[in-house]
This record gives sequence, C-alpha cells and structure tokens, in this order.
Amino acid sequence: MSATALCKKNLSVVHPLDDEPEVKLYRADLGRMRMTRPVRLSLFLLQGYLACMLMLLAWRVIAAL
Repeated sequence: MSATALCKKNLSVVHPLDDEPEVKLYRADLGRMRMTRPVRLSLFLLQGYLACMLMLLAWRVIAAL
C-alpha cells in the first residue's frame, strides 16, 4: 500500500449526529408490504419468544422480592 492511500483526506470520519439526514422514500400508493407464510410464521414465533422472555424476567424480579 502506498503512503498516499492513507492520507487524512481519505480517512475523514463523520459522526452520525453531524451527518446530513437521509432522504426517506415514502409513497402513499405503495401500500402494505406483502409477507409470505414462512415470514409471517417466523415473526409470530419471534413475538412469542419475546413474550416468554419478558414473562421470565418478570418472574425473576417478583421472586427476588
């Protein structure tokens, strides 16, 4: 690697809070995203897992009292 490849100009870092906001794509006519059956099942299982973890956390907190 050459010395010019590591000049300060190429390595400038911009903090996300100082960066320009990203332009979001929004169109009202796009509608809702379609999901396949496996995706819907995966999201349902993830929701159930998170609910179980919250119940276990609540149990541990209550049991510690």
